[in-house]
Amino acid sequence: MSPTRTTRAPDPRAAGAATLSFLFPGMGQAYNRQWGLAWLLAIPVLLVVVLFVLVFALSGSGVLSRLFDSRVLVGLVILNLALVGWRLVAIVQAHADRQRPDLRTWPTWVTGLLVLATLGMHALPVWYAGKAIDTLGQVSLEGRGELETRQGIDLPEPSIQPELGERVTILLVGIDFAEGRDHHLTDTMLVTTLDPITNRAAMISVPRDLYGVPLGDGRVYNAKLNSLMSVATADPASYPLGGPGSLKAAIGALLETRIHYFAAIDIEGMRRLIDSIGGVDVVVERPINDTRYRDTLTGQRGFSIEAGPQHLDGARAMAFIRSRLATGENDFTRAERQQLVLTAIAEQLTAGNILVTLPAVLDTVRDSVITDVPSRRIPEIAVASEDANLRRIERVVLTPPEYVTPDPNSAAGYILHPNLDAIRALAQRIFGTATAGNSGDP
Repeated sequence: MSPTRTTRAPDPRAAGAATLSFLFPGMGQAYNRQWGLAWLLAIPVLLVVVLFVLVFALSGSGVLSRLFDSRVLVGLVILNLALVGWRLVAIVQAHADRQRPDLRTWPTWVTGLLVLATLGMHALPVWYAGKAIDTLGQVSLEGRGELETRQGIDLPEPSIQPELGERVTILLVGIDFAEGRDHHLTDTMLVTTLDPITNRAAMISVPRDLYGVPLGDGRVYNAKLNSLMSVATADPASYPLGGPGSLKAAIGALLETRIHYFAAIDIEGMRRLIDSIGGVDVVVERPINDTRYRDTLTGQRGFSIEAGPQHLDGARAMAFIRSRLATGENDFTRAERQQLVLTAIAEQLTAGNILVTLPAVLDTVRDSVITDVPSRRIPEIAVASEDANLRRIERVVLTPPEYVTPDPNSAAGYILHPNLDAIRALAQRIFGTATAGNSGDP
């Protein structure tokens, strides 16, 4: 006769001890009266918790922005892996001290579920960090993002960059990739400035139809400014700075200020970004009824919106910032609406619930945004952006007759001549010391 196999009765205390160490390493060991081991497992985790509390207390709202540093993210991934291993040791040991794990007993299955839950809890932040590291690598100067590949844009490193704590000035452009075009125009051009000392920020919208803008090298661009990046990209012999560099130099010369960095987003990317953050909230100043509006990407015809507070999804937000043919609307009022939506996006991105939508935001940014910002400088700009008082941001559009003079009957069609003295006086007030048109490029 073969011997009869016996199974020890399940000990609920084994699952209880494992659960306590799942909640906090060392608690299960204390329950098992292993006081020395309990302190050994608990103290390192306590130190990590205290460290994070201090970081949040000292950094305030800037904590999330500092996660734009790939080195910080890698460090957090390593710490996370060490912490998950520490927790697993505490959970399994607490169970085993009460009863040897046995798949034929229900406490072992409880502990197994706790192990799986622990692995899942720590896998999620690793996934988040991996997506963030990938996105930062793609959109920064060192990367080669999807938009950069499609457009064939070369982004050399800026020769002059702001010192730590210095005002940062960035040229933001929106590129229209509408089907059927043999070139892509920068129909939206905004110069943004962030002062990390005073937390003041400003936007200046530069009209797309500006004609005769100085290039910063003694020449003048005798065409509409929104074509310069495309023309310069296609003709490196005449424009050795390349597309983005030539546009930075031209707008820097126009404003007589340094343009440190360049960032671009395509129209469809803007739509997806707004949807990924759950839409934006804006206050519409006046009703719009544009029966001639047409969205070439979605086929939407016509756009209307009432005055007052509005929540806009991606499609309606894009119609809001692109419509210009309604009564009383034009390129200048459209530029005002673009600034309003950009400010609303910034407010959403710095809101506390951004972690929920972060994966979709990162995917959209990776595929739709390019910059010439070195990866090491991105955290500084992110912190300055988060600390800026977005509700008091100064928004300016270069409108006629003060800053530009319309010429509807020129050989180039409708164009705007820049009133350089007035524009540079405005820039001097906003940016401070003028720099003789130095854009930060050679």
